[in-house]
Amino acid sequence: MNIIKPIIIQQIEEQLQLTLQPAPSLPTPLRGLMTYKENQPKYLLDEQDRLIGLNLAATELDDARWQQIVILLDKHGVQLQALNLCENQLKDFVPPPGIAVMTDLDLDDNPLEYPSPETVQQGKAAVLRFLQVAAAQGTREAFEVKMLIVGEGETGKTTLWNLLQTPDHPVPDEDQKRTVGIQIKEGWEFPHLDHPDTPFFINLWDFGGQEIQYMTHQFFLTRRSFYVLLADGRKEAANFSYWLDIISLLGRDPDQDGRLPLLVVVNEKGNTNPTLPYDSNTVKEQYPGLEIIRKHIDFAEKGGRLDDLRDKIKKILCRNIAHLPITIPKLWDEVRNELKVLRQEVNHIDHQKFLDICNRHGISDRQQQDDLSQFFHDLGLILHFHEGILEDFIVLNPSWAVNAIYTILESEDATYNQGRFNQEVLKSIWNKKGFSIAEQGKLLNLMLKDGLEVCFKAKEQGDEIFIAPQLLPEEAPEEAQWEDSPETLRYIYHYPFMPKGLIGRLIVRLHEDIEDCCDTDQCHLDCRKMVWKNGMYLRKAHCRARVRYINDRKQGREIIQLEVQGPEVEDRRYVLRDIREELEEIHKKPFSSLRFFEKIPCCCDECKKSVMPHEYDKDDLQRMKKKDVEEMRCMQSGMNVPIRQLLDGVFQERELCAEPKLQESSTPVTVNVYANQHKESSGESADASKKPWWKRWWLGIVGVLGAIGVVLANLVKIIEAIEKFLGP
Repeated sequence: MNIIKPIIIQQIEEQLQLTLQPAPSLPTPLRGLMTYKENQPKYLLDEQDRLIGLNLAATELDDARWQQIVILLDKHGVQLQALNLCENQLKDFVPPPGIAVMTDLDLDDNPLEYPSPETVQQGKAAVLRFLQVAAAQGTREAFEVKMLIVGEGETGKTTLWNLLQTPDHPVPDEDQKRTVGIQIKEGWEFPHLDHPDTPFFINLWDFGGQEIQYMTHQFFLTRRSFYVLLADGRKEAANFSYWLDIISLLGRDPDQDGRLPLLVVVNEKGNTNPTLPYDSNTVKEQYPGLEIIRKHIDFAEKGGRLDDLRDKIKKILCRNIAHLPITIPKLWDEVRNELKVLRQEVNHIDHQKFLDICNRHGISDRQQQDDLSQFFHDLGLILHFHEGILEDFIVLNPSWAVNAIYTILESEDATYNQGRFNQEVLKSIWNKKGFSIAEQGKLLNLMLKDGLEVCFKAKEQGDEIFIAPQLLPEEAPEEAQWEDSPETLRYIYHYPFMPKGLIGRLIVRLHEDIEDCCDTDQCHLDCRKMVWKNGMYLRKAHCRARVRYINDRKQGREIIQLEVQGPEVEDRRYVLRDIREELEEIHKKPFSSLRFFEKIPCCCDECKKSVMPHEYDKDDLQRMKKKDVEEMRCMQSGMNVPIRQLLDGVFQERELCAEPKLQESSTPVTVNVYANQHKESSGESADASKKPWWKRWWLGIVGVLGAIGVVLANLVKIIEAIEKFLGP
């Protein structure tokens, strides 16, 4: 049957040179529209044949082509209720007319600069709310950026930080102290080079270069920032590649077009023939996402070269930062400005104070208030963890909080006791620094699991203490014993580059299950937790586990190795799954673009006895399994090993079951029957695959029961036929 398409659909088809089909009705018209199906753009009409939904996913839309569609929608007075534009090439998204009435929007897998990545990572519903707020309030464009000065200790970071603010600052500065934590200066301002009437604001961040401070980089080395990397021209930069790796990981969206400008400043320090920190050709090949710009300077020499450096920084900021200007809803910007003023008076506020500020500026919806707080947190403007006891603690001055924490970690008590300290130590140090009792409690919570994850609470020898993993000894406790067995369940995460502090965060997250040496046969008076800088032993669900970071120099890799022992295979799988889930939560944010490979050790007879068994890549195993390949060859023993056996040995059954795909009906529907189903339109429709396993399996269970019924029915007929044939 030929369906007469509305004029607007015909014009969209002509514009895009493709054919749109009516959305199927199953499981609902809304889901039928929004569900992705390759090479099948769709539309949805209401009962009056008005266009209310479009799905143009994966149709090679760029900004220009989408804007032509927006013009058509506006011309015909269309107000879409649902729109799917995922897997396209949209950068600066222009909302369609009437976005206020939209209930579903999917912009996933686009290289978006607007809305910002910080908004996009909050999910589809947050993106839609942001666009609706921007449409209602109007927006303001601002040239403002966070400039992060990073590098090893004593390379001149703080000197540059001072000279950018005050060109006459003395060099050397005899009163200048080593940076502990972070120094932040808001408001280095100059006229935009291409728009002289527009101010450009730079927030200067100076990071301490000591390795112990690397663990908080993940919270502050953010995307959409400008990085300046200092190097000492008098000596080899041993960790220079680490900085290139961490800036590539945290400073750049892997999907963004173009390269991230990185200014490398070589501080000559009187050396007329400075040592270069890198080989240009090698770096260009290994870091294609970075545009490295090098400048040489001797900070002790005032004048020309310092002026040239300042001019170079201005040019990069004005002409090489792709995401500028920032587009912010006007009322959000007003809240931001009030927080900046308030920061001059106080370092933190409670949640109610933040809500009052939002209400005062016309933002009364609680969800919008939470979106705004999360947006500022993701940009590094404030610290606000939205769950648990930290919800009521909003840090306006991140350097105040971070520096308070490092004061503890660098104290003699913490270092002398190898990362162990108690409440008295905290109170003594923070009292001297002028922190109130209430502030001390909140700062301590910020250090724990739900915050920056730098330490955990423990009980040793009857005393309650705190343990900071990064200060622990590098070797496992002497009393720790581990005997390999063929039944040991093993799993390996291999990282081409591993951010510092990752294993420490995992230790903090799993601390409640860390084994006491009292749990072993080696108990003694100096009983302590079985944890060290690079690993831990766990006791859980009748199992014992060993989790270790290993610098595998023989194979040139860094790994986190998980091993679980216990009498029951299902218990071992359960413990392994729990450890993996915690580690993968760390991967998700802020390391969403972190590359890693999951390896499953071979279980053939030879590898079971081997210290270094052959390893299979998990993705390879699953890919071969889908292709009905039953076995993989062990490259050590030459034996063929069943894929199912490799996967069954590691994963629980529900982890192996693929989620059922949403099938589309071939019957076109052009009537909107989902008007009373707006519960789905809050964003749940696009996330249906996240339902609990028992909901996803119900179709399979029904199918199995149906099949059993058919077999039984046929069996009865067969028996009756036999009886009839044989006679009485």
